[in-house]
Amino acid sequence: MKLRIIVLVLGLVVLGLTACSGTEPEPVAPAQPSAPAIAAPSAGLPTPIAAAAASQPQPPQLPAAPIAAAPAATALPAPTAAPTRAPVATVVVVPLPTPEPKPAVVPATYPLAITDSNGDELVFEKPPERIVAFDSAVVEILFAIGEGDRVIGTHDFVFYPPEAADVPRLGGAFSMDIETTVALEPDLVFIFFDTFKEDLERAGLKVFYLATLNDDFNQVADRTRLWGYIVGNPEAAEVVAADFETRVAAVAETMEQFGGGPTVFQDEGDLWTPGQGTLIQQVFDLLRLENIAAEITNYAQLSPEVIIESDPAIIIASYGDNISSNPAFAGVLAVQNEAIYVPSSDALSIASPRFVRGIEDLAKWVYPALFE
Repeated sequence: MKLRIIVLVLGLVVLGLTACSGTEPEPVAPAQPSAPAIAAPSAGLPTPIAAAAASQPQPPQLPAAPIAAAPAATALPAPTAAPTRAPVATVVVVPLPTPEPKPAVVPATYPLAITDSNGDELVFEKPPERIVAFDSAVVEILFAIGEGDRVIGTHDFVFYPPEAADVPRLGGAFSMDIETTVALEPDLVFIFFDTFKEDLERAGLKVFYLATLNDDFNQVADRTRLWGYIVGNPEAAEVVAADFETRVAAVAETMEQFGGGPTVFQDEGDLWTPGQGTLIQQVFDLLRLENIAAEITNYAQLSPEVIIESDPAIIIASYGDNISSNPAFAGVLAVQNEAIYVPSSDALSIASPRFVRGIEDLAKWVYPALFE
């Protein structure tokens, strides 16, 4: 009996010694799963890997002169060594925004009633077929929407589009040829000033008076749509109007991140320049240009002394540069830097669909790094 107990004890001791002397096997590291493939994010979407939120910067200031080149890229910080077991990136599925459906264009219906700038109601029983458009903007609108063949007469200062070159001219703003106008037998005469309204109506003509746009170029789109309904082609008018609005919005979106920009003086000839209450001032506001004549209303003629003292960084010479050759302006910043812009067209002078082209051209000249 004692022998069995001794043998049992010895066996337990041997087992204990064996267990203590054994080597614990090293745990096998689980296989690191490969990161799932991440498709290139669509424009405007955040990347799948979350980043720390940056503090909101103040609006950057635009340079005081036209941008010569794109700003240098900011150097990226050196990458930090990744930990031994970096967490696997998580794919975040960001749904694309559902585009808002465009409203359907309402067909033109007649009779169509329109109120003119005098508050008088004009009723169209059908689309006018023969229009005397005594206004450059309306001529351009009608040609832009494919209805230029309705224009049978205009004034002496219509130069665009080229297709309008053969349209008969009927005088200037203060010398309309009423007799010739009547002889053309128009079923509508459009005027942007009411000087000849009563004379035309006494002659038995239907007259539509709508004052020219002065301080809101966004209404170009509205007027384009209006003419689409008048002539019975709202679909084509909507295409032109929507294009105008989209392009203006693109410029505004680019500029909204900036504060003040360079100073500007626009010479319309003999140092006449626009101020508040003009379409050009609205363009300056859009492009963050600081008009040295912003304190005036409409148009005024500045003295050379005021221009020299204001020292504009940019000069817009609407009808040719007559400033840089004048020794009196030799010290002006714009002259020294040759920052004088001569537009290639009169697009900024006429509130028509191509007005936006004038905005784009000026924006590219002033800020070439922003508008390529």
